[in-house]
Amino acid sequence: MHESRRGSVTTWLDGLKAQHDSAAQELWNRYFATLVTVARRNLHGMGRESDEEDVALSALKSAMLGVQNNRFPDLSDRTGLWPLLVTITARKAANELKRQRAKKRDRASEEPFYEELTLARGEESPEFAMRLAEAIQTLVHRLDDHTLQAIAERKLEGCDNADIARDLGVSTRTVERKLARIRQEWDEDLSI
Repeated sequence: MHESRRGSVTTWLDGLKAQHDSAAQELWNRYFATLVTVARRNLHGMGRESDEEDVALSALKSAMLGVQNNRFPDLSDRTGLWPLLVTITARKAANELKRQRAKKRDRASEEPFYEELTLARGEESPEFAMRLAEAIQTLVHRLDDHTLQAIAERKLEGCDNADIARDLGVSTRTVERKLARIRQEWDEDLSI
């Protein structure tokens, strides 16, 4: 079936870059249910339905935010978007599995940073997700140095501390200290 130009993923991606809510809605409508299925497969039956939906929601939100912030400059159509969405969803599902397994072992676990900003059930509309993404981006930009911003963005994408440390060429302990600083700054911003 041939997509009309008006309803094409390419058009929606362009609209998303231009911050059009309707584009976010169309991408949500097109991909959310399928991403829930991808998350379910990647969670290997360990997750509850809400976990699958949360993973899919987080993946879609991260991709939309990344498109808006030009983090994927070569992304221009559905052939590039779908593999990106699957990759982000798989990574977030893997992080959720790690979190659940650590919790089951009753050990201190590294909670994914983005889970501190989870959406309230029943308010998961694309508009709400986009407003939340904008609020999160504002908090990231308020951080006073680029390293903190990079760590916050990577953590919000679902990366674990070891991956962030390796990518930035610092120790895991440095990442943990900087995450504590980010939490403190955000707590102060949000308590105003």
